[in-house]
Amino acid sequence: MKRFLLVWVVTFVMCGNSYGWGVLEHGAVAQIAENHLSPEAKTLLKWYLKGVPMAYYSYDAEIKRDEMFISVGDKKWLLSHTFNVDKKFASSRKVFDKNGEPLNNMLADIDLIVKDLKANHREMTDSVRQTYISFLIHAVGDMHCPMHVGFEDRAGYGQYTVYFGKKKKMNYHTFWDKGVISAHHPWSYSDLATLFDIYNEKEIASFCKGDIFAWGKEVAKTVYPMHSYRANARIDVVKYRVEYQQTGELLLTKAGYRLAKLLNEIFQ
Repeated sequence: MKRFLLVWVVTFVMCGNSYGWGVLEHGAVAQIAENHLSPEAKTLLKWYLKGVPMAYYSYDAEIKRDEMFISVGDKKWLLSHTFNVDKKFASSRKVFDKNGEPLNNMLADIDLIVKDLKANHREMTDSVRQTYISFLIHAVGDMHCPMHVGFEDRAGYGQYTVYFGKKKKMNYHTFWDKGVISAHHPWSYSDLATLFDIYNEKEIASFCKGDIFAWGKEVAKTVYPMHSYRANARIDVVKYRVEYQQTGELLLTKAGYRLAKLLNEIFQ
């Protein structure tokens, strides 16, 4: 266990500039989910993850991005970390385009993995099962990150420079990775989970209504105003955090509850 903890600390230090929520946020999502697992799901995940906390695997899909594949029939493709929506904030449920090529659709990938795990997790090889579980832990967090949604009338995923005040510049996507939540809460992922996991059973049930695609639509509607900042926009950090920080924190918390719901359904 000491080795696992050492690897976790090294990973935290090395990956602060990565895409999606940062290591802190993904660890918190995993911890919140673990807090709400059913006894059956907790037992199976402990077996499948070799007794290591879910948070340890919460960043694997980022670190091993080029190794995260899904296979369906004779097709194999890299799992996606983003999804796009139309003018009504709906995402396609399709996996492939008209030419049979995989779409850049994280929601459809998550949906496929959930169904495959639910039907076949006992028969899967350890390698495939661990890839799917670790991707699921990471991707449910990613789909709730404001800069992982693509809109028809907005620049893609915040991958451009904005200015905070007169001089400080930063990639807008990266600002959501490490400048909104983790900068305000510079503690451990478990501390963050304790701070955010405050809702009662009725509230949690309301957060978890619907499926992956309904959650994606809700996330898209919620984060759409954040995408109004274009390249070279000047942002007042204090005002921005007043307006959007609590929204980001709630999205992260919902990700934890929704991840628990999916895992409980898979491993019931």
